[in-house]
Amino acid sequence: MSHYEESDEYCPHCDNHYVVEAKTPKAMLGVEGEDARIDSRMIKDDRIKADPSRSLYAQQDISHQLDVRPQAQ
Repeated sequence: MSHYEESDEYCPHCDNHYVVEAKTPKAMLGVEGEDARIDSRMIKDDRIKADPSRSLYAQQDISHQLDVRPQAQ
């Protein structure tokens, strides 16, 4: 269809507009899971108090995990 006219968008018999405008997809991030009624591990229960030791900002001694090799000079 190199030559496209506006009249090509309409039915020649009933004059219905049959060309639908195209939608461009938009990027989105989603999470898929099983039925929440069966497996509710993905849902946060606000009734349970958060454990402060599981926070990213908890003050923990992690010196045993740091690299303590002497640096070459």
